[in-house]
Amino acid sequence: MTGNIKKQLDAIFYPRSIAFIGASNDRAKWGGRTLQRALRGGYRGRMYPVNPKEKVIQGLRAYESVLDIPDEIDLVAITVPAPMVPKVMEDCVTKGVKGAVVISAGFAETGEEGRVLQDELVRIAREGNIRVVGPNCMGIWSAPASLSLAFDPAPRGGPIAFISQSGTFGGYLMEAAGAKGYGFSRFVSAGNQADLSASDYLEYLAEDNETKAIVFYLEGLNDGRRFYEIAREVIKHKPIALYKAGRTSAAKRATLSHTGSLAGSDQIFDAMCRQVGILRAFEAVHPFDMAEAVSHQPIPAGKRVAIIAGGGGYCVSTAEACASLGLELPLIDSETQKKIKAKLLPHAAWPVNPIDTAADNRPGIISWIAEQLAELDYIDGIIAQAPMLPLRIYDTEWIRQTLEATERFVSIPKKYGKPVIANVMGAIRDGNIVANMIHHARIPMFDTPDDCARGMYAIMQYGEAQRKALGQQLVAPRDDHHYPHR
Repeated sequence: MTGNIKKQLDAIFYPRSIAFIGASNDRAKWGGRTLQRALRGGYRGRMYPVNPKEKVIQGLRAYESVLDIPDEIDLVAITVPAPMVPKVMEDCVTKGVKGAVVISAGFAETGEEGRVLQDELVRIAREGNIRVVGPNCMGIWSAPASLSLAFDPAPRGGPIAFISQSGTFGGYLMEAAGAKGYGFSRFVSAGNQADLSASDYLEYLAEDNETKAIVFYLEGLNDGRRFYEIAREVIKHKPIALYKAGRTSAAKRATLSHTGSLAGSDQIFDAMCRQVGILRAFEAVHPFDMAEAVSHQPIPAGKRVAIIAGGGGYCVSTAEACASLGLELPLIDSETQKKIKAKLLPHAAWPVNPIDTAADNRPGIISWIAEQLAELDYIDGIIAQAPMLPLRIYDTEWIRQTLEATERFVSIPKKYGKPVIANVMGAIRDGNIVANMIHHARIPMFDTPDDCARGMYAIMQYGEAQRKALGQQLVAPRDDHHYPHR
């Protein structure tokens, strides 16, 4: 099929009307759940249930066939049994439907008979110019259209697009990422990728103004060369983070029975990621941490990090995590050391980087140090324990100073053009006004030193990949500072 991918997929992500073929009043069935999700998700377009056995479904008039609907239909959500899908698709072609989300299972993932059925479905759709999500998928989510075919309740909106080859596991990952406060522009359960592939979604998202970072859960690529070519262009403007299953022989067998995918050589795939600059993670939730960090923060000039914390253990563990990822921790120059030392408590260690405030709980100390470090041309990014209010404090002056310190802290990325990662303990973060300020300023917040380091690594690694893709000169380390962790 030829044509403009944006126009084709806009019919799926911005449909003016949807027919739910296989809709049901029974919410325990896929046909009932899919319609219910759209109703509860706030979709404002026209919705038409299709089921020859019902007159009214979930408060909406039902139709015997998509051909009986009086209006034009942009998108269909199909939940009928697999053997019925080709005939349904023929009706959709006659109707002039532009896109289909085929949730029904029982295709290539089941064996040769299912593959023949899937091939027939694709043949009909392509001859009729219908783009197909799935089959064997869980649905989609499109924030701008308030369209949820996959979740109830719907996710929160945000800058991350997530394409998952697994439906159930993809849904779990969305919940896990949502619990961390991350927001999404799109979600696609890609299923068997019989028609639309990971490459198609990537090409579409490259032009999507709502999406600032793209995350994939992949089990296999059936068009690896095309994915590589598209990713090489996308990386110039947007980061791509992914988790790929199927690295072991047992996992490869599982992917074949799950979505009918061939996992391929992991060594070749990893080399492709490195060459393009894709941020590859080896734990399934980590790509979301990476995407969250890089989608909001300025891209730094290099990979040189300063660390500020209120305890030696956090300083050591964060420094080690950064070093293991190839980030550099330059020693602070002597004049800046003296300036910072004069502000620290008497028993605090000499501030060389990392900088240990020795449990100094004065509201403004970390923010002040962070600003001093942001002014240094040999510091590209800052990881710091964020200003925070204790859960129970009634000293109004303390509160005022903490809020002022937080305002200074969150202004650093915009003021100095350098990324900031905040460490905020989860037990203190929940419901805390300062944490809310940090979140609304789009400063990434992570619980652990490893997560903080990974977030900064993602920002700096993407900056390096972007400069390479655009043919720009990478920033060389200064010769007059020592880099102990190179």
